[in-house]
Amino acid sequence: MTSIRIKPGMIVLSLWTAGCAVAEPSGPEACRALAAYTGPPMRDDLTLSALTRAAANQSGLSSSEVLRLDTAFDAAFGATNARSMTAAVWQGGGESWTMQQGASQAQLHYWASVGKIITALTVMQLDATGRLSLDDPISAFVGDVPNGDRITLRMLLNHTSGLFSANEDPRQQARRGPLTLSEELEILARRGPYSCPGAIWRYSNSGYALLGAVIEEVTGHPYHVAATDLVLSRSRARGLRMVAPDDPLDDTVPLAGPAEPTAFQPTYAQAAGGLVADAGSMSVLLQDIFSGRIVPEGQLHEMVDDLFPMGGPGLWYGLGVMVYDVPGERGPTTWIGHSGGVAGGRAVIAYVPSRHAIVAVAFTGEGSAEATANLLISALDQD
Repeated sequence: MTSIRIKPGMIVLSLWTAGCAVAEPSGPEACRALAAYTGPPMRDDLTLSALTRAAANQSGLSSSEVLRLDTAFDAAFGATNARSMTAAVWQGGGESWTMQQGASQAQLHYWASVGKIITALTVMQLDATGRLSLDDPISAFVGDVPNGDRITLRMLLNHTSGLFSANEDPRQQARRGPLTLSEELEILARRGPYSCPGAIWRYSNSGYALLGAVIEEVTGHPYHVAATDLVLSRSRARGLRMVAPDDPLDDTVPLAGPAEPTAFQPTYAQAAGGLVADAGSMSVLLQDIFSGRIVPEGQLHEMVDDLFPMGGPGLWYGLGVMVYDVPGERGPTTWIGHSGGVAGGRAVIAYVPSRHAIVAVAFTGEGSAEATANLLISALDQD
């Protein structure tokens, strides 16, 4: 199998393992008070005021940049083990460059945990309108969560709840298929927490499954309906959707391993990452997020105020968003977005402030979406 050659400034990330190299849970832990964070140092927060206004000063992509993007895409598709790939690059003031190979233009790709941004924005919308508070305990909405009276919605958003991630349970991995809320809670109770709430950072899909239950409780609608109404309907993007549990996925490229389709289905993830889209629409969505079209600018600031180390160098997590300090020959470049990955598919979206640019990549097969995205962004640095 061939792979992209990693050059200075290129990164590789498997989101399912990043930050998870900690001890096994030791069973239920009584936490009578909020714990102080005891992990590695956090990152300085980001200033977003420049990001939301800078695009008007740009002039889009030059013809030479478009040609280099075409070349970079061909190189990435040929070097990875991708069956299909969709990509988009936008630079302020112009239209997005898009390319798709291995699938028809009408087909959508699965974006895995990139969809956590949608869940986070939905919660932020409910917070902005006073229907909940980020500092509410999860026990106010969902019962029987270990330490539920101490775990806040904010902790679920930034993965400091201390909860196990049910998708890592061997019984669930052998069973496959989606989890009901009661099944999720059974696994959380059986495995116990990793720590008292707030003490450590550890990625947990279960935290986002619980946020999905909160959204349903507060809105009275299924998660995918509420997320569409509160977030996606505010965007200009049209080639994307949150999948319903019974979505037939007729227009979605199947996830694929080296030889055959994988058993995982995009309908399983829901609030932990149930998004299908083309890359051009993802680019428009991220433009709308950082322009303040989806949530107020103050809430965008809050999403990157507290950035926890994810366990890999230069990787940080806020409220449903990742920050990447990507190394390069001219020093590190900051990205803001989210990665996603399951067996048979990889994805990433990122806003690159220094370029006032956005990159979106998803593919079926194996490889690094982040390395592909960085190869595309690097095509803009040669003028």
